[in-house]
Amino acid sequence: MDIFFEQYQIDRCCLCGSAASLTGEHKIKASALRTIFGKAAMVIGRFDETSNPRPAQGPKSRAFHFSARVCTSCNSTRTQAPDREFDRFHALVAALVLEGTDPSLVFSMPEYEMGSESYLNVFRYFGKLLCCHVAESHGPRPLAVSKFALGEVDSNPISLHIDLDPTYETYRETFGEHGFAGHGGLIVPMNSETHLPTGFRSSITLSAVRYIFWVSYGEPVAIALKKYHHEFYRKCVAAYREAIENPLSPAERHRMGI
Repeated sequence: MDIFFEQYQIDRCCLCGSAASLTGEHKIKASALRTIFGKAAMVIGRFDETSNPRPAQGPKSRAFHFSARVCTSCNSTRTQAPDREFDRFHALVAALVLEGTDPSLVFSMPEYEMGSESYLNVFRYFGKLLCCHVAESHGPRPLAVSKFALGEVDSNPISLHIDLDPTYETYRETFGEHGFAGHGGLIVPMNSETHLPTGFRSSITLSAVRYIFWVSYGEPVAIALKKYHHEFYRKCVAAYREAIENPLSPAERHRMGI
């Protein structure tokens, strides 16, 4: 029996597993997009110099939603406090960046003392996003992360790094201050010797600020992923081999926060 993951199901909530009242979750919060772009036109694309951007209808566009489903209860009541806390947290981080101060100093503020409710709610927000990114790739639900995101446990499995997004910085040098938001999709690091996954990783960028968040796994969890969710594991191995055969340049690794 797998005690670490729950099998992915397309018609189930990727946080609690319910099949009732399924809805969509934004990859980037609609409120954040409204703050950054206002009523200005938006486009969606990749900064890979090969794909063409496409127009987005607005902050509530379905183009900004995960394909993975979340139930109404999880998307509102059960994760409302983390959603609101992240808004407050990001406002403080953005102010620090505007002052030219290290954004990680936000954790020196009394309200974000380690283990406090506000502190945990910030990490719960990133836990929810990470579960959605894994489900978007048809990966299994990481139970420690989902239970933490829903407030069922206080043991925080999420790590977080805050910095300035290098893509935003590059474009600012050319165009000046501009509206920009993005996410890093799902990255599954692999152990080069065992070929076992060592965790899940993603990021979100709001204007100049980038949040890189991840969960790390030891060998027992990785073995369970391989044994009980082999199809997803095979996808991870295929992506890893592709990365070995076509390695990223140092500039690309820096841009992705690796």
